Amino acid sequence: MKSYFSAALTRLFLLTLLASAGLFTTACKKDDPEIADYSAVDQETITNYLAANNITTAQKQPSGLQFIPVRTNANAPKVTAGTSVAVLYTGHLLDAAGTVFDASAKHTNPLLTFVPGANQIIAGFDEGVSLMHVGDKAEFLLPSALGYGTKAVGSIPANSVLRFEVEVVDVPTYDDNLITTYLGTKSITTAQKQASGLYFLPVTTNASAVRPAIGNTVTVLYTGHLFDATGTVFDASSLHNNAPISFTFGRGQLITGFEEGIALMHKGDKAELMLPSALAYGVQGSSGGITPNSALRFEVEVVDIK
Repeated sequence: MKSYFSAALTRLFLLTLLASAGLFTTACKKDDPEIADYSAVDQETITNYLAANNITTAQKQPSGLQFIPVRTNANAPKVTAGTSVAVLYTGHLLDAAGTVFDASAKHTNPLLTFVPGANQIIAGFDEGVSLMHVGDKAEFLLPSALGYGTKAVGSIPANSVLRFEVEVVDVPTYDDNLITTYLGTKSITTAQKQASGLYFLPVTTNASAVRPAIGNTVTVLYTGHLFDATGTVFDASSLHNNAPISFTFGRGQLITGFEEGIALMHKGDKAELMLPSALAYGVQGSSGGITPNSALRFEVEVVDIK
């Protein structure tokens, strides 16, 4: 499914749909003059929405964005321009049904990661997130000029007012909750949490066998999974003719969490490694469907240590 927040799009968020179908139809009648500037219409639509829903806490910004705080953590770090931020979101049209056109829940990795102030996302969304702290929740009402303007995008009609429910996520906490939820769902009680945030789950242990030391050549078989509903495999030895990989231990040749997990194993051991995103590919992500801020799970067997 296409994400409306794809990095391939320079501007990513929506436009101004007149909050009621009747108004939209009237504005588009063939005999009526075309509206070139929707700002007044948009603001009327937003004002009517706020009144109809008895919302009195909306904060109108000079741009026309309406910012509605839902939960505020004033003592938490504030979102800053130039620093990567991760959010969960649900995007609605401002129609009678509040139609959802996109949401974190519709994507393999629910987190949307971007850099505020870097023109990676539509202006109104960027502005709204910049008003938040880590852990905050808020709603944004975007006039169309702060969304997709006169362009129709996917199921979003041109000139659409948009509403977003947004949460700025503390990624380490989010990752840890993701991993512990997985463990709980699988009734796994033997995972060992490391100080780094790595979860190590021994499967087969050969305690008398050798463990890796710096400079050793370590050979492993592995399967890497995303933490999505289906445990999508993004890479595996089985996809490469069951050929194991070899690397020099302690030289930083692999992602941090993978190497940390291998350090806890002996030759012949099998284990599962559950990596928070900071110990994997972090805010950069990687190929193979690994999006920014993706926690990962690996099934690993240490075949040889030399």
